[in-house]
Amino acid sequence: MIPSKPPLRSLLHNYRHAFLFLLFFFLTSIFNLLEQVVVPQYWISCRLDYLLPFVPVFVIPYVFWFFYVGAGLIFLCVWDKKVFVPTILLLCAGMGIAVALYAIFPHGQPLRPHITSTDPFSLFIRNVIYANDTNTNCLPSIHVLNQLAVHIGLCRSKYFKNRRWFKGISLVVTILVCASTVLIKQHSVLDVFLALVLEAILYLVFFRSGLRSHLVRALTSRKKDLAYSSDQPPVA
Repeated sequence: MIPSKPPLRSLLHNYRHAFLFLLFFFLTSIFNLLEQVVVPQYWISCRLDYLLPFVPVFVIPYVFWFFYVGAGLIFLCVWDKKVFVPTILLLCAGMGIAVALYAIFPHGQPLRPHITSTDPFSLFIRNVIYANDTNTNCLPSIHVLNQLAVHIGLCRSKYFKNRRWFKGISLVVTILVCASTVLIKQHSVLDVFLALVLEAILYLVFFRSGLRSHLVRALTSRKKDLAYSSDQPPVA
């Protein structure tokens, strides 16, 4: 006898962890709002920022971040929900703290150069990156926070846990993304440093403490009456 498909209620229950994306979209909306209304009262930079060169080609890893974070979260959501839960909560916690700091400490960075070069990378930075993303709301860098969160999650996934080649590639990508934020003058070195410190603290909370098991159990465990086996139809 061909087993029947699980009911919609069971499907929604089994993937209820995906609703955490709503928190991510909410925080993104708050960030976009702050981009429109924040008027900097403080300017963030350090001596090292002025020693580092402007390297337009680093816009490639900077933009690749969008694909890496999006694809990484979707992969974990679908195939490794027990790692997805602490990963997206780690990401959202970092974003939440960041947007709170942006709101109570309105600031920007004065590092953007006047771009006169006509190579495609410089033009893209000037006409797309700079034109659509203000030089405000920088400390800590959400670019760095989100990149680190997804990197940690993928490396902790059961699918990549023992694949050193993948961890190596992901680490290189992560380093390039973090470097890109300062080399295309989107962030100060201070923004990256604070993001690293904050991420280390939040990692201990969401991956190394007992809180993780409680969150995973609450958002991924199946109820007995909704259990479904592929070799037999669900009990009516």
